[in-house]
Amino acid sequence: MLHLFAPSPAPSNFPEAAAMDASFAPHRLLTMIHIIPGLLFMVLAPLQFVRRLRSRRPRLHRCMGRIVLASGLIIGSTALVMSPQMAIGGANETVATMFFAVIFLFALVKAFVSIRTGNIALHREWMIRAFAIGLAVATIRPIVGVFFATRRLTHLTPHDFFGTAFWLGFTMHLIAAEIWINYTRSQSRVKEKPERFGTNERITEGLAAGNPRAYL
Repeated sequence: MLHLFAPSPAPSNFPEAAAMDASFAPHRLLTMIHIIPGLLFMVLAPLQFVRRLRSRRPRLHRCMGRIVLASGLIIGSTALVMSPQMAIGGANETVATMFFAVIFLFALVKAFVSIRTGNIALHREWMIRAFAIGLAVATIRPIVGVFFATRRLTHLTPHDFFGTAFWLGFTMHLIAAEIWINYTRSQSRVKEKPERFGTNERITEGLAAGNPRAYL
């Protein structure tokens, strides 16, 4: 983030760095609006899958869930705006980013709708998909690093391989999410029942009265 406001000269052995920084420099505010919620999302989203936290501190779980949802909506929306303007990999990167940003936003909305209707198992599955796509950014970086490390052999420029790296990172994470969801689907539905009915008196009473939103 500091590099956005106090950029340093590009190293002599990495002239492409200046061109990459140039795509972000005119959009500092938009970039910050994307990065800061992204940091919140990456820190808080993993905690949403901690069973002990959900069962013992349901109010904290719900509060963090709202922050994760709001942060995710900002991340996805700004990604849609940033992609056509700031893509280093051209149209290929833009299409990849916008495609998965739409899936990311859709997953967040589905997760929210699912928990509002009391479908905890489905809520969990959609949150796993959303988190997997959000986390893919961390995997894309080493993929880009591999392309940079082998560029003397491949003669590919950042414009050539950034889009490919985005497709690989996002796709790998979404496939991994689907594998995990299918592997744990039956187990999670059994394990969520004690949390939903046996750990919080208000939730138990609300659900017994036919109010699925008592979990929220």
